[in-house]
Amino acid sequence: MGNEVSRATENFFQKYGRAATSRSIVGRLLKFTKFGEFRAGQEEEEIKRGTKLAAAMDTLQVGYVLWQDNRPADAVMGRVVDGFVPPKRETLGHLDKSRWESFDDGRPRDPWQFSNQIVFVGQESGEQFTFSTSSRGGLDAIGQLCLEHGKRIRQKPDEVPIIALEVGSYQHSNRAYGEIRFPIFRVVGSMPAKDLPAIDGADEQQQLEAPDDDSDGGELSM
Repeated sequence: MGNEVSRATENFFQKYGRAATSRSIVGRLLKFTKFGEFRAGQEEEEIKRGTKLAAAMDTLQVGYVLWQDNRPADAVMGRVVDGFVPPKRETLGHLDKSRWESFDDGRPRDPWQFSNQIVFVGQESGEQFTFSTSSRGGLDAIGQLCLEHGKRIRQKPDEVPIIALEVGSYQHSNRAYGEIRFPIFRVVGSMPAKDLPAIDGADEQQQLEAPDDDSDGGELSM
C-alpha cells in the first residue's frame, strides 16, 4: 500500500514538474508581427498567408511564462489534453507593480504573461513550427481553433484540423495604435492524427520573444 501511494505521489510531482518547465520550442518559432505577417525562425522567413498547416492539438499548452530582461525566466504550463488548469495569477508572486518593467508607452507590464503554445506541421513540407503567444489576438485565434476542433472531434475523434494562415484587422479605439492586425487560423479540413510526423525534440538554442506592446490587440492576463 505504501509503495502504491509513493508511486502515485511521485507521478503528481512528475506531472507538475513537466508543467512547470514546459517552454521549449519544437521546430521553428512561428510568430505573428504587428504588420500582419507570419514569420518563422531566427531568419524570420515570411510564411505566406494561406499556407496550410496541421494543428497538433495534443501539443497545445496553456499557462504562464515569467519574463525578466526580455527573456523567459520561468514557466508554469501544461497540456490541455491532460486537463491542466493554469494557476491563478495572484498565486505566482511578482505582484508589486512598482517593480514591473514598462511598455513603450509607460504602462506597467506584468512579468507573468498568460500564454498559449501549439505545434503546427506543414501539410506539404512536414516542417514543424511552434506558435507561442501572449497577445489577445493570438489567444483568440487559438481559442477559436479549439472551439472548432471541439465540435469536430465529436464525430471524428481521431482527426486533427488543417488550418490556413489568415489575417484580420480592426481600428483600435485609441487612434495612437491605428489599425490592429490579428492572426486567424481558419479550419479548412482535417487529417488523421496518426498521420502526423513524430514531434521533434526541442531546439534549446531558440528563445521565445518578449511580448510586444499591443502588437495585435494587447496582452491578456487571467
